[in-house]
Amino acid sequence: MLRIKYPFMLFLLSAGMAGCSGGSPDGTTQQAGDFFMSVQTTPNPPEVGSNAEVVATVKMGNQPNSDCKVGFRQFMPSMEMSNDNTVYSMVQQGTSGVYQARGGEFSMGGEWVLEFTLECNGKTQTVKFPYNLKWPE
Repeated sequence: MLRIKYPFMLFLLSAGMAGCSGGSPDGTTQQAGDFFMSVQTTPNPPEVGSNAEVVATVKMGNQPNSDCKVGFRQFMPSMEMSNDNTVYSMVQQGTSGVYQARGGEFSMGGEWVLEFTLECNGKTQTVKFPYNLKWPE
């Protein structure tokens, strides 16, 4: 019988693997402290040569949380680019825990990361959504 000693670590591993498997971060959920975040992009997946609308949903348990300041940056870990440290501030959309912003241009295909910073309840958390953006055919 398989006994899982650290179920939290299993959750993080499975969430991280889900983020790496597709062409976009859509449909994955990551945990940051007491908060859970999911991300959607339009277009889905993002397209090389254009930017994308990014929508993040922040929840504490099953409840939406709109008491956070949220921003993100997009970068390729294997490349150094001039806009790697550009942070896009996300605008809160009502009280449903939804935050929205338009990112920068996805200049090439390859491994990308959307890295979010959440400032909630006096604490700062970082959440990364890795994914592989395919070159257009």
